[in-house]
Amino acid sequence: MRDDLFEKSLCDSATCRKSAVVLFVGSPLIFNDWILRVAASESDDLDVRRHEDLASADPARLAREGALRLVVVEESHFHELARRLGEARQPEGPISWVLAYRNPALAREVLRQRQEGGPLQEVRLLPMNAPIGVWASMFRLTLWGDFFVPCELLARRAEAAPPAPAAVVPTPALCEAGLTPRETEVLELVARGGQNKVIAHRLGLSEHTVKLHIHRIITKVGVRNRTAAARWYLSRVAAPGL
Repeated sequence: MRDDLFEKSLCDSATCRKSAVVLFVGSPLIFNDWILRVAASESDDLDVRRHEDLASADPARLAREGALRLVVVEESHFHELARRLGEARQPEGPISWVLAYRNPALAREVLRQRQEGGPLQEVRLLPMNAPIGVWASMFRLTLWGDFFVPCELLARRAEAAPPAPAAVVPTPALCEAGLTPRETEVLELVARGGQNKVIAHRLGLSEHTVKLHIHRIITKVGVRNRTAAARWYLSRVAAPGL
């Protein structure tokens, strides 16, 4: 459902006359009121809305009405977005799609499809782990039609870092285990031989946080230690370079 309370807080129904809609599709934990207010502040003509999923957002209808400018989709809806764009027989109007990501593997998959062709070849990227001021600048560029590649997706690896993830998209087995995108990212690096210190540096986390993630992963997948968790992961994920 659309977050009507947020929309009412932005403007009074009698005075608000917005001409361009920006949809944020995902959890209010990710797209909180502060994020939406920052987005709305970028232009006086923006009607910023939040929906839990693409079905309730109905971007095709808004596009037909000529009101839709941008759809920002949380990474947990990655598969739904890829399926929707893959099944589309024709463009759903002038919709600009954006993947709001924390997991670099998903962002790299978008980059691969932009280079090689695929359902996501027109999708832009918006990192959600950036400071709010930096995020606002990135959103502004995206809003006005620019495509940029965050440096974390292009930076050379440090010698101590494990090899870069090869665009692994979560499989049904990972979803069924209840692993979060961050836990999947940590487990992927564990499976590549990364030690806690290296993983922490790579993901911008503390070693303590990495240890907590690994503990939760071991519990969720039902194994005894990180080595067994790595074997569990490798047996369920088929990705080049693993």
